[in-house]
Amino acid sequence: ILKAVYNAGHEIGNHTFNHEKLTTLQPEDIKQQIQSTDAIIKSTIGQRANVFRPPYGSYDETITDQLNVPNVLWTIDTLDWKHRDPKKTVLAVKEGAKNGSIVLMHDIHQTTADALDEILATLQKQGYEFVTVSELLGK
Repeated sequence: ILKAVYNAGHEIGNHTFNHEKLTTLQPEDIKQQIQSTDAIIKSTIGQRANVFRPPYGSYDETITDQLNVPNVLWTIDTLDWKHRDPKKTVLAVKEGAKNGSIVLMHDIHQTTADALDEILATLQKQGYEFVTVSELLGK
């Protein structure tokens, strides 16, 4: 899956190995979560992740001090994982979208996938352009 996503032109980010809340871990465990994921990404696609997003958006200086890439959060939380309702997911994006928005959605839920076509079509009609996080950050 990682190769296919990368080959389709998407940016690859590190989101840790086990999706644990990093602020509850010891520094060596945090390092392991980040570095083991980077190693797998590099061995699979030939390069490391360009960005990092901590699980649950939970981070502190202990975590950011270990990063060699930008720590990126979201500006729109669709809460798709919680309500699992495509209409609510679409509405969250429509109501929150503005230039520079980063939308948080989870690809593990079919209901999120069901909302995606309408979200993309609506934002395109409104003139939004989709870019990678690195492009958004000017990296």
